[in-house]
Amino acid sequence: MFRKIALLFVLAALPLSGCKKVKDFANKELHKATPEPVAVVAAPAPVVPPGPKPAAPTPRPKPPINTHAEVVVLCYHRLEGRAGGINSIEPALFEKHMEEIKQSGVPVIPMQDFLAWRRGEKDIPAKAILITLDDGYVSEINVGVPILKKYGFPATFFVYLEYINKGGKSVSWAQLAELRDEGFEIGSHTVSHLDLRRKPAKFQGDHEAWLKDELERSKKAIEEQLGIRCSTIAYPFGNHNEKVQAATKAAGYEAAFTTYGARLGMTTNELTLGRYDVTAKMPGNQSAFNVAIAFSGMAAPSGGPVLAQDAAASMITEPMNGETVTNPQPAIKANLATMGELDAGTIVMRVSGLGLVSATYDAATSNISFTPPQPLKVGTYRVIIGAKSGGRPVETGWTFQFSPDGIAPAADPVPQATPAPAKKKKK
Repeated sequence: MFRKIALLFVLAALPLSGCKKVKDFANKELHKATPEPVAVVAAPAPVVPPGPKPAAPTPRPKPPINTHAEVVVLCYHRLEGRAGGINSIEPALFEKHMEEIKQSGVPVIPMQDFLAWRRGEKDIPAKAILITLDDGYVSEINVGVPILKKYGFPATFFVYLEYINKGGKSVSWAQLAELRDEGFEIGSHTVSHLDLRRKPAKFQGDHEAWLKDELERSKKAIEEQLGIRCSTIAYPFGNHNEKVQAATKAAGYEAAFTTYGARLGMTTNELTLGRYDVTAKMPGNQSAFNVAIAFSGMAAPSGGPVLAQDAAASMITEPMNGETVTNPQPAIKANLATMGELDAGTIVMRVSGLGLVSATYDAATSNISFTPPQPLKVGTYRVIIGAKSGGRPVETGWTFQFSPDGIAPAADPVPQATPAPAKKKKK
């Protein structure tokens, strides 16, 4: 470096016409290659021994679930005109029903709570009510919604596609969007509100194609128009069979509702969830509404299919569930029409304490009956009806008490274990 600087001074001192040799020498010296810098190798980072792995987050414990809870579902249609008209009840009667529910103390729960309970994700009260309104009549909004809000009750509206935005008494998409925004549930009632078990003659394709369209197109339209997940459906007229159930499941519905009034449990078949049509009269001229909120109707069978159809023939029992009778030889009866097509010769009745009994079944009326030949003892009796439907077992039952004074007998005490004899001490 010092050598190069000295040469520069020399060159500067030379005249412009100086010796060319000196200049050439100086240029050679200046243009010698500069040596490459020596690479500095970084010292390796110190090896740090791995510490303990962070503990996995503790899973949140699942909430305790009451697996023995029961739910009844009420089904309404038009809230106008005279009570008892075609699917219609008076607005004043609808409000009376809501008032009676409030006074009963039985809570009304949202549909999503019911579904979450059945999935084991959320607990519900021991007894609960669902309110549903079918078809998409504008009176359900103009009359029903203000009353539902007054009592703080959630509800589910089942609408069919061909009746939306038709004017007159039908709801609009805009009104359904308002229902959604107010926290109400919207479910499917198919496209055309026809019996799903039979293809209409005007449809050119086969039954499977028509059924698929009825179930899937209505679901898709509701989801796209309202930006929601449509997870529930109500069968038109409550009509269904195994083919309809299979197609409903394939279409992606989580729950499907009939018009077979029954007390629903956690394991009731999700494709045959029964509802009480409040415009129907039960056998014995009882109000379906009264039977429902008293939880005195039949318990829905668990698991297997229930081919129930029309709420007008909903199962009712004698004695009623939970009733205390004073007759020591009561007629024990049930109407099995709502259980659907039962295999001939498979229907049996069992009564606790008596076993299999010789009940009489009338296929013309779907009634099964039995009268004990001997007086009953005071106590509680469980009646179980068993049968087969399509070769698969179905079963339901109810409980009643017998007491001559009409006062429900006290529950039988739990038998105490007999203590083991004391061992004698050896002498």
